[in-house]
Amino acid sequence: MPIRYALIENKLTTDPDDYRGRVQHNTTVTIEEVVQKIARPGSTVTAAEALAFWEELSQAVVAEVQAGNRFLSDLFVVSLTMTGTFDGAQDQFDPTRHQLRVRLAPGTRLRRAEQGLTVEQVRADSTLPLLEDLEDFTSDTRNEKLTKGGTARLTGERLKFDAKDAQQGVFLVASNGTATKVARVLTNMPGEQLFLVPATLAVGTYRVEVRNRAKNSTDMKTGSLGDTLTVA
Repeated sequence: MPIRYALIENKLTTDPDDYRGRVQHNTTVTIEEVVQKIARPGSTVTAAEALAFWEELSQAVVAEVQAGNRFLSDLFVVSLTMTGTFDGAQDQFDPTRHQLRVRLAPGTRLRRAEQGLTVEQVRADSTLPLLEDLEDFTSDTRNEKLTKGGTARLTGERLKFDAKDAQQGVFLVASNGTATKVARVLTNMPGEQLFLVPATLAVGTYRVEVRNRAKNSTDMKTGSLGDTLTVA
């Protein structure tokens, strides 16, 4: 199946003829859905066993990273990096100026999966919310993390929603499909959503969605940020 992409205006340049390709994912697949495919009829592995192994593996990888180790597999590589500037060779780590960041990179198997991919250009849906960038102020990251109780800014196009409609708004969707609606939205504009990240979020990975309806329409439009964000 070809990878679908659409061309959208590149607002990072001053040339009005510059466009960039944006992959149009068919859907978002959770670990639970992948496990169901593994535990197909005739398989020697049950869904419960696969999920239990995934939990054990996840805990083991997290423990290795917390111990300062680099985790290497053919699927992905996890490592630690440090940000911030040190004032001379005698300067020490200061959490107000320096941060440790977890980095995830594709392993050899995922790299090989890039080879031979085919593409198909499709027309961009100009009515869906377009989520381009999320900045988490507390962790000072973009499209990487969400900090519970912190402030985040989402930018894009067609983001504004009707706050009086409970079905519309900014939603944080966990890997198991559970959606948490953002209760405190400070700025509700077509190009920007400034909001407080719910302090009750569980640790895990989330995708950000904006759900809204056009004026005088009953059709719900949903747009998602292309990156998955981590709540630690």
